[in-house]
Order: sequence, then structure tokens, then C-alpha cells
Amino acid sequence: MTRTSAVAALILNVLYCLLVLALLLWVFHWDRVSIIVVALLLLAVIIIPGFFILRPQTQWAQDYTITSYGARSQGQLTVPVPVSELPRLVERACAQDAKLGLRELDAQGGRISVGITFSSWGARVRFPLRPVSETASQIVATSRPRMPLEPSDRARSEGNLSLLFRGVAREAERTHTSMT
Repeated sequence: MTRTSAVAALILNVLYCLLVLALLLWVFHWDRVSIIVVALLLLAVIIIPGFFILRPQTQWAQDYTITSYGARSQGQLTVPVPVSELPRLVERACAQDAKLGLRELDAQGGRISVGITFSSWGARVRFPLRPVSETASQIVATSRPRMPLEPSDRARSEGNLSLLFRGVAREAERTHTSMT
């Protein structure tokens, strides 16, 4: 997840809006002033928020860190459990929150699908599971919108990763306290 994917989404969004503008011009045969006004409004609605998505924003919590470029976020969580225990913790964390639809999970990582809402086409969360040491492991998760034209929805993207990380951290804490 880099700034490049956010720029690509912004470019796709501009191209989409230009296509819609061309279609409107073809259908309604507007005059020159109307064309300029609509084009400027479309560009203002797309470009101004575009500047905000190109600047990364980082959220720090006690156990994890999440960096976002618009609707694309990447974060990492380190937990004090061996990597062999991590798939079970992820499965339990996803089972406790219906929003996190676990689609695929194995010893190397997994994939979560977040459903469609009133304001979003949903998101895809992918995460590899990595060993840090014999007694600690790490999840590096990436959340992206299903619709590549969606350039900004940082709160939803960060929320997806926060739900996953908080759930796994909670399950790791339960496992860690039951072992001691």
C-alpha cells in the first residue's frame, strides 16, 4: 500500500468524471458556459479531496499502528503468541464481529471481506502472518475498497483494520493470560 495506489484511484476517478461529463454533453447539448461550470465543479469535488488523500495519516494505538492514504490503509499488530497460534486467534476475532467476513485463512495469512454499506461498495482486507520470534508474531494487514474509483474513505478503511487488530489483540491477551 503506497501513495501510488491512492494516486491511481484519484486518476481513475477523474477519468470517470470526465467520461460522465462527455456523456452529459452528448445527451443534453449544453452551451459553452454550462460545460465550463460543470467541469470546474467536478474537478473541485475530485481534486480538492485528492490533495488530502495523498498525505499519509497514521493512527497509533497501544498494540498497533495504521497508516492511511485515502481509502487505502495498512497496519501492523505484534502479539505475544507464536505464529502457529495466530490463525486460531484471527478466526475467533472474526467470529466475534459479524462485519469481518473471514473468506480465507491458513498458516501464512488470510483474507477478509467487509460487506457493502449505504456509502461504500465494501472492502477487502488481506494479511500475512509473520513470526517475530518463537513467542511473538505479527500481522501486517492492508485494507482496500472493492471499487477502485473510491479515493477517500479513510475512516472506514482504518476501522476495518482496527476491528481486526483489536479482536486479535483481545484474543491473544486471553490466550496469554490463560497460559500463565
